Amino acid sequence: MFTGGVGEHSPEVRELAASGLGFLGVGLGEQANAGGDPERAIRTSDSPVGVLMITAREDLEIAKETRSVLGDARG
Repeated sequence: MFTGGVGEHSPEVRELAASGLGFLGVGLGEQANAGGDPERAIRTSDSPVGVLMITAREDLEIAKETRSVLGDARG
């Protein structure tokens, strides 16, 4: 799974990261890796291993944690 700034926005980094994993069954589809829906499968059709690109939402996690801490602090 690729996520976060580099994982979401760099087809080159995804390709390099997956290039040595063919022996595990990982294969990236060239067109799928190049672009499309921000949340998508980017594996080849014959790859037995799923490869996903997921949009990161760290801002939501930070907001949840902050709310939790502030809620606990107010009693």
